[in-house]
Amino acid sequence: MSDTRNIVLISISRLISELGSVALRFALSLYILDITGSPLMFGFVFGFTYIPGVLVNLFAGVLIDRSNKKKILIATDLLSGITTILFLVLFLFQPANIALLICYVIILYSFQAVFLLAMNASIPELVSKNRVMAVNSNIQSISTLLSIVGLFVGAFAYGAFGIEMVFLIDGISFILSGIINVFFVFRKKSEEFLQNSTYWESMKEVYQYIKDRNELKYLLGIFLVINFMFIPIVTLVMPYIMREIYEMSEFYIALIEGALGFGLIVGALLVAIKKIGQFVINKIFILFQLLAFMTVLWIFPEIPYISIESSLVILLGYMIILTFMGMFNAMANIPMVSYVQIYIPEKMRASFFGIVTTVATMSVPVGLWIYGAVLEMVSWTYLTTISGVTLIIIGFIAHRNKELREFFSREQDDDKDNMELNSIEVIESN
Repeated sequence: MSDTRNIVLISISRLISELGSVALRFALSLYILDITGSPLMFGFVFGFTYIPGVLVNLFAGVLIDRSNKKKILIATDLLSGITTILFLVLFLFQPANIALLICYVIILYSFQAVFLLAMNASIPELVSKNRVMAVNSNIQSISTLLSIVGLFVGAFAYGAFGIEMVFLIDGISFILSGIINVFFVFRKKSEEFLQNSTYWESMKEVYQYIKDRNELKYLLGIFLVINFMFIPIVTLVMPYIMREIYEMSEFYIALIEGALGFGLIVGALLVAIKKIGQFVINKIFILFQLLAFMTVLWIFPEIPYISIESSLVILLGYMIILTFMGMFNAMANIPMVSYVQIYIPEKMRASFFGIVTTVATMSVPVGLWIYGAVLEMVSWTYLTTISGVTLIIIGFIAHRNKELREFFSREQDDDKDNMELNSIEVIESN
């Protein structure tokens, strides 16, 4: 099997899906702010986009490990598209029904939580091990490029045609992505272990695997705290600042969020270079500290004695800051995810990522609700500054942790990997 075929198919599938998803998420954030004007309600609705991930990933990992991943990828994308189009019909009759929006995001993100879990577990089965990081970088780069386009598609469609057109685009993109997934070709190893263990035995094995490794427990704890603060800052505080504080247009907001995507592309391209990827693997948390520092710089228009009122200067300033944030984010996350994909045994890979995702996202809805409520009471400058400084401290502690440093410094046994790859039987999943 040619790795190139799967790389192209994965990229096209995710790009089509990402285009619609980014457009919808961007337009939906503006729509909720426009009809409510409340950061609390914004955080309340978007908090429900993370709850399905917590529940689904907790139990779905073992099932995905024991199932046909190709069928899961196809089904979840198709169901996401059908759900979106059905919701569009209901939305035409109830355009301001917040409860209906919440039901939609819960259903949609349940399907997408299963999809992302299956995709993360599938990448090492779709390409050779020595190409996992390059593939992740490639997917991140192209996907982010389309994510930037998605912002402008969302801004244009929302401004010109309304939220209904964005729902239609998203539904069609999911269905097209599901059709492309049909053509994936998987590498498959012996799954004898599946016949010798029950669901609960497999689940217990995964939890024991994590329990026996302190570095994995530290990572889970760090993810829990980081996501509690960082995701609400990006998904809630940033749109609130742009829309409600500086009263920017959809186009300006798209430019700022597009700068974040551009930074992600630059970072992904950098770590795709083998020497750079190997260099940053044990410097992940230094990069994270730089990312957190960029968050503190958000307050630059409000710094005393140099208060900035020009909307163009504010726009350019945030574009520069968000570009660096995207770059540091990609350079930290891609090597980390790629390393873990290779390091975790195949028989429990989806289960492990399910637990990681559950732990990492369980604090996000709480963070969104709390940040939304706090924004109603205090200035956003205090919130971003305190959050940024706290994240810098967490990054410093993580970088100094001996077990984490040793974990990300562990050498891969290339000879062993090559022997394993030679024994892999290439089949096309049906």
